[in-house]
Amino acid sequence: MITVFRKIRKKMADDNRPWKYARYAIGEIVLVVIGILIALQINTWREEQKQDLEEIEILQSIKLDFINVIKECEENNNFRRRIIDAIRQLYRIIPNKDHGFSDMQLDSIIATLFIDPTYNNKTGSLDILFTSGKINLMREPDIKEALILWPQKIEDNVEDEIYSSENLRDQFYPLVRKYISIQNANKQISYKNLQLTDPSIPSAFKSDYEGLFGNIEFEGVLASRELNLSVTLIQTDNLIKDAQRIIEMIDTKTRQQH
Repeated sequence: MITVFRKIRKKMADDNRPWKYARYAIGEIVLVVIGILIALQINTWREEQKQDLEEIEILQSIKLDFINVIKECEENNNFRRRIIDAIRQLYRIIPNKDHGFSDMQLDSIIATLFIDPTYNNKTGSLDILFTSGKINLMREPDIKEALILWPQKIEDNVEDEIYSSENLRDQFYPLVRKYISIQNANKQISYKNLQLTDPSIPSAFKSDYEGLFGNIEFEGVLASRELNLSVTLIQTDNLIKDAQRIIEMIDTKTRQQH
C-alpha cells in the first residue's frame, strides 16, 4: 500500500500538480495513523484479554482457598458447639448430687472440654495476591474490597481464639487437674477414630468430682469458657458467610467472563 502511494506521489510531483499531491500525501498520513491506532487497539485488546485470563486464574485459586476456609471453620464450630453442650450439661449436673453419672461418663464430658479448635489460616493464593501486588488486577470493586477486608476479619477472630486457648490453659486445666485424673479423662479422647492413650494402664489416683463440683471457681471457669467459645462461634459463623459471599461473587465474575 505504501509503495503504491509513493508511485502516485511521484507521478503527481512529476506532473506538477501540487494540490492533488498534497491530498494524496494527507491521505497517506491518515492511513498510516489509522493503521497505528488499529495496531494499538489490537495490542490493548490482547493485553486486556491476558489480564482477564490471569484474573480468572487467580480468582479460581482464591475460590479454592475460601472453600477450604469454610470447611475448616464449620469443623471448628462443630467442635465449639460440642464443648458448649458439654458445659451446659455440667451446669445441670453440678447442683444435682444424685446426677447418676459414673466417673467414666464424667471423664468423657470433661475430655470434651479439652478440645481447643483454632483456625490454621491457610490461604496461600490470597497471601500471594497481596505480597505480589496482584490485588490490583482485581477489577471488580466488590471482590477487591472483600479481599482487602478479609485479613482484618481473620485477625479479629484469631484474637478471640487465642483468648479462649489461654482460658483453657491458664484457668481450666490448673483447676481441673487438682480434682480429677487427667490420665483417665484423656482415655475418653478420640482423634480421627484413633486411641491416643493406652486404656489398659490404670491411673494411680481416683477423681474427686464431688470436690470439683463443689468448688464455685469451677463454675466460674466453665462460664468464662462458654462465653469465649460462644463469641468465637458467632464470629466464625460470620466468617463463613463472608467466605460464601466472596465465592458467589467470584462465580458471578467467572460466568460473566465466559
